[in-house]
Amino acid sequence: MDPTARNRWIAANILPLEAQARRWLAQHVRSLLPSDIDDLVQEAYFRIWSAADLATIRAPASYFYAVLRNLLLQRSRHAKVVPMERMGEIDELSIPSEEPGLERKLSGRQELESLSRLIDALPEQCRRVFELRKVQGMSQREVATALGISERTVEKHLGKAITRIMDARRSEADGAVRQNVASTRTDGTRNQRD
Repeated sequence: MDPTARNRWIAANILPLEAQARRWLAQHVRSLLPSDIDDLVQEAYFRIWSAADLATIRAPASYFYAVLRNLLLQRSRHAKVVPMERMGEIDELSIPSEEPGLERKLSGRQELESLSRLIDALPEQCRRVFELRKVQGMSQREVATALGISERTVEKHLGKAITRIMDARRSEADGAVRQNVASTRTDGTRNQRD
């Protein structure tokens, strides 16, 4: 990767993380001075720019935090005097994960199941057009050819499918809100009048 491309990659993937990384260091390694944090961040930029094969980095945030943590460890190993609390802070320093948590995974699975039910409930031609266009990623022309219909008809079916799905999602959300309000009224925790 040429220097200009490296600079662009760092500007797009690492630079937006800097403020958060500085807060992370200040919160978790309290023995660091602001000037120490400045030095670590600058050295991390240099390490990433000069040594890393940027094309292989799939999780830039995790990579940036790992570089910062490794630099902290390296500095502590080479320092003549290291505050005792810093060693404990470094040991406790966990790299923020980009992986979704269990709650987010469960919510995503439920969303996918709900969307799948809504797609299955579409009229057959709408469902086929929607699946080919939005799920399989076929172009409008490819869908028209595959189904033996005009591109205009593909457009109409796709519009109808999206409208039905959005309306159903809105109805589900409204129903959930009404159910929540009703349940809080029946258990007496809200809207109770004396």
